[in-house]
Amino acid sequence: MDSKVPRIGIFIDARDELLNKKLNIRDLEEYSKSLKNVVCEYTYKSNDDLKSIVDIISGNNLDRVVIAPRSEDDDIEKAVVDAGISPHFIEYVNIREHAAWIHSNIDDATSKSKLLIAMATAKLRGSKSIEGAEGAKVNTQTCSGCGICTATCRYNAIEFIKDGTHRVAYVNHDLCERCGACVAACPSGSMNMSGFSNEAMISEIEECTAGLLESTEPFPHVVVFACSWCSYLAADAAGEKHMELDPSFCIIKTPCSARVDPEWIMKVLSNGADGVLVLGGKEGHCHYRGGNVRTNNRMNLLSKVIESLGYDKRRIGVDWVNPEEPELFAEIVKKFIAGIRELGPNPERGISTDEQPTSALHHE
Repeated sequence: MDSKVPRIGIFIDARDELLNKKLNIRDLEEYSKSLKNVVCEYTYKSNDDLKSIVDIISGNNLDRVVIAPRSEDDDIEKAVVDAGISPHFIEYVNIREHAAWIHSNIDDATSKSKLLIAMATAKLRGSKSIEGAEGAKVNTQTCSGCGICTATCRYNAIEFIKDGTHRVAYVNHDLCERCGACVAACPSGSMNMSGFSNEAMISEIEECTAGLLESTEPFPHVVVFACSWCSYLAADAAGEKHMELDPSFCIIKTPCSARVDPEWIMKVLSNGADGVLVLGGKEGHCHYRGGNVRTNNRMNLLSKVIESLGYDKRRIGVDWVNPEEPELFAEIVKKFIAGIRELGPNPERGISTDEQPTSALHHE
């Protein structure tokens, strides 16, 4: 993480009257102000309020911004970028499609919105500036030259070069498509990427699962990893159709399902979540030339590992949904949550520290 202490601003778009009726905006404002490293919260209720954003950002020396929800126009995005905020340090939170529109109970919708904003803020806290062009980046100091990244990349964007006495990976950013598959596959953690860095994603996971080990409530708590090109868009579409969904899940967006690191799954479960669902696009529809195939193979192997650690393998789900299939997205999520309800809480929840198993998962 950067040594500089982040200065985060949260901007809530309250121009939509229907959204104001679906969420407790005042409660959301007060909660946002309480989050770590949040310097200011600003709710804009008219287009005229947008004129103040540049002054607010500069006046508070903000370097990272959360926008909730993502505007249907690009006015606020342009204002934030014009104020000097890097696009890598802007997080958009779909409190409309992923909370207000799918949970008819205002308390459920507001609670989910709080969690989503907290997750985005945590992701920004964990984000680091990764020098160089867009896409994957190699830490040559720790790269072992194992070759797994080259075997993983389907764009021939990674080659090896001499670095002193040993070879290291080199990413050709003219060819890199920013799927993140190589980052997830790297055994030494030497690969990283802007926007979805290892540090940022772990921070988001930690926030999403905070406090679960101490109690069996709320139950169930399911984490859904959704690829930005397929299943995440299906979730958006489900929201746009106002499909009623159980509030027991939260979504973490990834560039591709192949970016989902097995470490993330283990972190989610060891932190007390009751289930993990990975959703990619259907075969032949992956934006990144078969990233979904790599995901399926990786998760099949991981299910055997978690069984050996004492977890029921049904706590991990993998499925496929395209962006134009919101009904299928809703059906998959509902079915998975129902299965987790039958299994019961994660066995590590609600037990004393002395009773928790000793393993590498519980050590930093």
